[in-house]
Amino acid sequence: MATRLDPAERREQILDATMRLVARDGFARVTLRDVAAEVGVVHGLIRHYFPTREQLVAEAFDAAVLAELAGDEDVAERVEPVEALADWITTTPRDHYFVWMDAWSEAQRNPELLASLTHHHQDCERRLTRIIERLTESGRGASNDPAADAKMLTALVDGIAVQHHAIGLIDRAQADRVVYSAAEDRLGIERGTLARSRPTATRGQWVAGAAAGDAIAGSRATSGTAG
Repeated sequence: MATRLDPAERREQILDATMRLVARDGFARVTLRDVAAEVGVVHGLIRHYFPTREQLVAEAFDAAVLAELAGDEDVAERVEPVEALADWITTTPRDHYFVWMDAWSEAQRNPELLASLTHHHQDCERRLTRIIERLTESGRGASNDPAADAKMLTALVDGIAVQHHAIGLIDRAQADRVVYSAAEDRLGIERGTLARSRPTATRGQWVAGAAAGDAIAGSRATSGTAG
C-alpha cells in the first residue's frame, strides 16, 4: 500500500523517481509503468498527474535542472568572478553530461522536452554571460560582448564534454586544460589563472548525488550539456 501524500508531495516524488530512471536507463526507455513501479503506486495514479510519458519526462528534466541552476547561481554570485568562471566551465560529473546528451537526442521526438531543453540552454548562456560581465567589471578580464563570449564558451564546453565523456578521446585534465586556455585567451586572463583558482566543482550534483540516494537522478544514462 502506497503512503498517502498530499498532491504536491506526490508530484515531487513522481518527478524524482522519473529522473532516477532516466539517469539509469535513458529517456527513451522510461515508461509510465516503470515510474509507477519505482514510486510504488498503481499506473493510473501516474496518469492522474501526468497524462503522457512525454509530459512526465519533460517536467522531470525541467524540475531537476531548475534545482541545479538555483544552486549554481548562488555559487556564481557568492564567489569572485574568476572562481565563478572556473567553476562554471570545469568538467562536471560523467552522469550529469550523459543525461544532458540523452536529453538532446530525445528532444527531437518530444516537443515538450525540446522546449524545456532550449529554455535551460539559453538560461545557462545567460548565467555565464553574467559571470563574464562581473569579470569585466572587476577588471580581472575583458569582454566587448559577454553574450557572444558566453555562447562560444558554452559551445566549446559542450563539444569537449562529448569528446571526454561520450567518446573518451581526451581525459578530464585535458578537457579542463583546453577549456581553461580558450577562456583565458578569449577574456584576456593570464594563462594558468583558472587552473589555480581551485573551482568548487559543485555543478552537476543533481545527478551525481542521487547515486547516494539523496538527489534527483542516479547512475549513467544512455547517451543519445549544456549546462
